[in-house]
Amino acid sequence: MESSKYTILVVDDEELIRRFIVTFLSQLGYSSVTATDGVDALDKMKENKIDAVITDIKMPKMDGIILTKEISTQYPAVPVMVMTAFDEEYSAGTAISLGAREFIKKPFSPDELAIRLNKMIGDSETMRRMGSGKEVDKETQEFMNELEAPKQMKSEKDADEITQDLVDDLLKALEKN
Repeated sequence: MESSKYTILVVDDEELIRRFIVTFLSQLGYSSVTATDGVDALDKMKENKIDAVITDIKMPKMDGIILTKEISTQYPAVPVMVMTAFDEEYSAGTAISLGAREFIKKPFSPDELAIRLNKMIGDSETMRRMGSGKEVDKETQEFMNELEAPKQMKSEKDADEITQDLVDDLLKALEKN
């Protein structure tokens, strides 16, 4: 899916951070909606089609950890990236155990944000396609077929016999030389 078709909800109580992220996401081709805290974010999710969320942890009313838990319950298909400057108090493990798909520490580089966001959205898109019951595309099916062992090597016994025949042939060839 093209980035221009994605709407990212940016949740942070600091206006400067929200503006920076929205501007950066716009340069990447994403649309954005903003919220100042978790309560505001859940309201925005009811009003808009949101494809992913980037949220701070430390916020008034409802912090990013509780928001992440609520999103994973109410909107399980929507991936969440948690960002924080307070890594001692909140760990990546805590955020991920409550439903976050990515965790990023402030300050972060724009490149790191872009890489993590694109990975998160790509993973989410793959999971959505796999979960929707759509048939696996032809190229993927061909790749999976290549990974399957050839029919003549389906059992270990057959594989051992073929390997032994190969070793015997190699030994015969070496003896001749």
